[in-house]
Amino acid sequence: MNKFWQFAKRMLQFKKQIAIAAIAAFFDAAATFAGFGVIILIIQQLFGEQAQTIQQLISDKLQALSQHPTFGSLFGFAPQIADYIPQDNFWGLVFVFGIILALSIYGASMRYVFQATVLTISFRTVMVIRKEAFQRLIHAPYELLMEQGAVDYMSRITRDTNQLARGFNAIMGKATRDGLMAIVFFTWALIINPQLSLLFLISVPIIGIAIRKFGKRIRRASKRAMAAYGGMLGAVNESTQALAVVKVHNAEGYERRRFNVINRQVFTQEMRARNARVLASPVTELIAIVGLMGVVLVAAWYVYRGPAKPQDLLNVLMMLGLAGASVKPLAKLNNDLQEAGAAAERIEELIELPIEKNTREINKHLSDHLPDHQKQILFKNITYAYPNTELPAIRNINLDVPHGQTIAIVGPNGSGKSTLLNLLPRLTDPQQGTIEVDGHDITQVSLKSLRKQIAVVTQQTFMFEGTIADNIAYGRRHTPRQDIVAAAKAARADEFVAELEAGYDSILGEGGSGLSGGQKQRLCIARAILRNPNILILDEATSQVDADSEFKINQALQEFRKGRTTFVIAHRLSTVIDADQILVMVDGEIIDKGTHQELLSRCSTYQTLTHTQLQPYDDLQKQADADT
Repeated sequence: MNKFWQFAKRMLQFKKQIAIAAIAAFFDAAATFAGFGVIILIIQQLFGEQAQTIQQLISDKLQALSQHPTFGSLFGFAPQIADYIPQDNFWGLVFVFGIILALSIYGASMRYVFQATVLTISFRTVMVIRKEAFQRLIHAPYELLMEQGAVDYMSRITRDTNQLARGFNAIMGKATRDGLMAIVFFTWALIINPQLSLLFLISVPIIGIAIRKFGKRIRRASKRAMAAYGGMLGAVNESTQALAVVKVHNAEGYERRRFNVINRQVFTQEMRARNARVLASPVTELIAIVGLMGVVLVAAWYVYRGPAKPQDLLNVLMMLGLAGASVKPLAKLNNDLQEAGAAAERIEELIELPIEKNTREINKHLSDHLPDHQKQILFKNITYAYPNTELPAIRNINLDVPHGQTIAIVGPNGSGKSTLLNLLPRLTDPQQGTIEVDGHDITQVSLKSLRKQIAVVTQQTFMFEGTIADNIAYGRRHTPRQDIVAAAKAARADEFVAELEAGYDSILGEGGSGLSGGQKQRLCIARAILRNPNILILDEATSQVDADSEFKINQALQEFRKGRTTFVIAHRLSTVIDADQILVMVDGEIIDKGTHQELLSRCSTYQTLTHTQLQPYDDLQKQADADT
């Protein structure tokens, strides 16, 4: 629960709203206090032994209030109110009911202000926490998110923060108002008969112990249920994202069974939390009833054997009953707080994730800006292993790439090609060795200045919510439209965008639905061209396009690559043959490098790749000619 209270303290930053809520709660309680004071007077008039009219009874009470040694100066005007009360008991009762109605309307309006303000405070606080959690997630190390999976973190930002909001609303809303109402009613009980009222307090410690015991069980079970829910969200995300694969492989049954297992796990954890949750309220109510029965027995003894008045017993029991009714929701309040405490622990784990080194969030005064790349890129004795693996994915990589050269990397699947290039924009950092850009160690310069000079196009196409123009200009919000169109033309995307009814203002569906794989790939290439990078990384960038599109894109990229250092992972000879240098990787090592002709004459692995994986350039051109 400590984590929850640490988050709850953040509500204190909204001091103005808290002050408004406190004032509204006070006046709500004051109206309730006054209203029940009038009701008690009516009970005394109806059941009292002295034959007083309502007007006389209220007049006496107001006179006594004006003469109170502490508060008398504040209520000097009170006796004059009695002059407006009719002498007739019935019309006096009607007048009193009018007062009660006015107090009820006033209290209801204050209650509205209080509850609306409390919800505003809760939602604004959670909005800030959610923003901080997402900011930490987006700046967390790439390899950490890939290792643990991002879906559970999505659940923490969405579902768990909602649970946290309910906890905030519980302590600011239920606890404050219901607590004040309980104090109001118990205060009246004390005023009527302190001895009888204090007896009821004997049951309070027992109720507190019961609530604490159930609270611990609820918090543990809720945390396990939230973790299981994150796993279920991951399963649903995988199945829906790869729905075509599921259907083509007739795997609906498998996915259904997999989901049912996870769904059952969520159900089991929620049932464990349910058992503690549903027991808490009946047990505390039973203890409260036993305590109230004890008060009734003692009160009856006072009435039958002592000086106590029957109407005092009635009033005390009514006030204690109302106080108990106000306290009753506090048992559910504890359940809400325990569930919010479990959510707070999971959110805290997210907020405490490490973030990438040399980001602005770590060091706002970082001044080592990477100058524009103009000389060379050096890989010095690079070794990298993925987390929780024994064998390195790449090892002992040494490479000197002069500025402006095009480096093609080929090799069988799993040879470390993509892993090597992921190190350049620092998506991951090597365990051994350094990478230098123009003599600058990339781990010692700001990430923003490094990545600003790099554009990456992978075989996976990512389209974001928004228009086609927004997707091309992703990360460059204020780019002129003519620059966006120029980039699209260079990537051979303009020819299909221009045919759309809304053109570059066409809204893309989820994941770019409505576009073919080749069209989405060309938009990604246009996005890279628009960045005007000094370093270009193409990781199977044309794998999703047809032969005609690839031929045209390669023509555009050949012009675009001039004056830029380019790294290409290729599956077709068309993008390899013109490279200044070709690297052949096997099992995480560079076994040979050279030009196409040099490797073809001496490297058996390259010869094999040429005949098996790399589609000949002439064949590609013939396909393009045939398509046109």
